[in-house]
Amino acid sequence: MEKRALYIISMAFVLILLITPINCIKAQFCCAEQRSQLDSITPVLVENSIVTTNLDKYIVDKILITLQPYSDRSVPDLMIMAAKMLIGTPYVAGTLDKADSHEQLTINLHQTDCIIFVETCLNLAITVHRGGKKATFQQFAENERVSRYRNGIIGSYSSRLHYTTEWIRQGEKFGNIKDITMSLGGDIYNHPIFFMSRNYQRYKQLSSAEELSRIKEIENNLNKTPITYIPKEKIAECEDKICSGDIICYMSATPGLDIAHVTIACVENGRVGFIHASFADMKVELDKMTIKEYVNSRKSITGIKVIHPTSDVNVNNYLKKALENK
Repeated sequence: MEKRALYIISMAFVLILLITPINCIKAQFCCAEQRSQLDSITPVLVENSIVTTNLDKYIVDKILITLQPYSDRSVPDLMIMAAKMLIGTPYVAGTLDKADSHEQLTINLHQTDCIIFVETCLNLAITVHRGGKKATFQQFAENERVSRYRNGIIGSYSSRLHYTTEWIRQGEKFGNIKDITMSLGGDIYNHPIFFMSRNYQRYKQLSSAEELSRIKEIENNLNKTPITYIPKEKIAECEDKICSGDIICYMSATPGLDIAHVTIACVENGRVGFIHASFADMKVELDKMTIKEYVNSRKSITGIKVIHPTSDVNVNNYLKKALENK
């Protein structure tokens, strides 16, 4: 009986830990009546091929409405505003791989990992900057689709941009971001990409020989263009050129892996800090360290890439075509 009682208490404690972060998010964005309504609705729904929840849709709408009066500001400025609204969001790895069904566009703001957090803030900012008061959840979802999937087309698991390097290169092609690493004194990073194909056992979706073959092909294509970075010993020289809203990618020392972590630079009172979904603290936060301090504190990080979000409201032909793809 004592063992059974201890087991029940332990399970209750685990449930409290799981539920509390979501309740904190609801408290941040919703009044008491709205929280009650959200609790009573089925957690997961599919709407126009979008997998989301009513809570996540509410959070998106809330942030879009909050940012709309500032749509004339730059995309980096809007990114920082969105990021600060999401501070406290629980860190959860692999939020896009929870479902066992076929690949679908998942919108999840009540929990996040590092790259999804940055991608979400970027697309919230782009949606408001381009749409102004007409910015909608559907437009945000479309921006998520075209940044997350190769050429904006949702196919199998391998159609998603799993390597941040490819995510950056597609974003540049679409005109949404610009890699400024070399202009800040960067170097070529001789670090071939092959982590997923060599460690395919870690990914249940790569049990298919066809999917594994596609991932290998993607890695080979990525390796045709040199990867660039700013070595950790050179960060001090360019730190003052990093601006709030810049995307900071931390280069991985792990063989085959390009980028280990992604954050949003936040420069305040001359301090070059960053906001990120922290694995260590299991939440989105403004980190206590500066970018330079963070890199120097970790042997697993060899340097950084700096990516600047653009603020051009014009949509180029590549992006137009991707937005038309369904």
